Amino acid sequence: MKNKYSFKFGVIALSLVLIACSGGSADAGCPEIDGREINVVATTPMIGEFVSNVGGDNINLTVLMPPEADPHTYEPAPQDAGTIADADLVFYTGLMYEPAPLVELLENSVCGSEALAEVGESVFPIEFKEGGHDDHDDHGEKGHDDHDEEGHDDHDEEGHEGHGHGAYDPHFWFDPNRVVYASEFIESKLIELDPSNAASYQAAGDAYATELSSLTGQVSQLIGSIPSQNRKLITTHESLGYLEAKFGLEVLSTIIPDLDSSNEITPAQLVDVIDVIEDNNVKVIFIEAEAPSVYAETIVAETGIKAVEGLWVETLKLGQTYPEFLIEAVELIVENLSKSD
Repeated sequence: MKNKYSFKFGVIALSLVLIACSGGSADAGCPEIDGREINVVATTPMIGEFVSNVGGDNINLTVLMPPEADPHTYEPAPQDAGTIADADLVFYTGLMYEPAPLVELLENSVCGSEALAEVGESVFPIEFKEGGHDDHDDHGEKGHDDHDEEGHDDHDEEGHEGHGHGAYDPHFWFDPNRVVYASEFIESKLIELDPSNAASYQAAGDAYATELSSLTGQVSQLIGSIPSQNRKLITTHESLGYLEAKFGLEVLSTIIPDLDSSNEITPAQLVDVIDVIEDNNVKVIFIEAEAPSVYAETIVAETGIKAVEGLWVETLKLGQTYPEFLIEAVELIVENLSKSD
């Protein structure tokens, strides 16, 4: 695997050299729009979905990662460098969500730093529990003016070198209110680049915000149907923080305390998870589709807990919309927690 990865990264590095020689480096500056259709790149299908709903037919959108691929382990393809270099605007999740080689490729290939747009910074992200912040505030209910925007500008990534992620949880799509913030950010970047289509972007953004508001109500109603004593769950890794913060579920523990689904855990960590399950009488463990864990079998064998597979948390399936993704995930959780007495 290491040799395969080294080869692929070498090909990508060569692509970067060729792009630089042809004038497509990050220092070359971005070309003028001059009324043409703008080229937009999104790293993940999820971000691409948000961009598509705002940009519509005014943009030529390319999504780097295929549907159902785990964004945490995605390996950039050699052609990605050229796709990024040709883009007028590149949207990525940020918050240390995408793999480091892809982020490096974005930074080295994009036509200019102003073309690189980190969506995660715009949603007022919550901190991971792992950082000692179990009291997630529901910022989505307070409005833009009540957020401490400056407090999220200096994410302490250096202080999290031992982890596969930064201080903040990038899985904001489990709160549709945060997706509204993301779409507003996307709208602003598109208008800045392409002011001639501002009215179209604004109308699309407003319509999407209305759809997302309705989605919030649907999710709230579904989770409200779970008996209060059953609203506790265990997952593969920490990805449902926004669902917990917004809608009142309690994520007691995760098997892998990291974004990297390939990480191993110690026997002591495994025992901790088993203790949490037994102490809280948890009946169900949710195995995430993108990050199945070999440790789940051990936990099931030791505790007798029911393993529920097929919970998608990171990306969209082929042809799936964001509302379909969220409702499908929530319905799976609701179905299994509601009958876990």
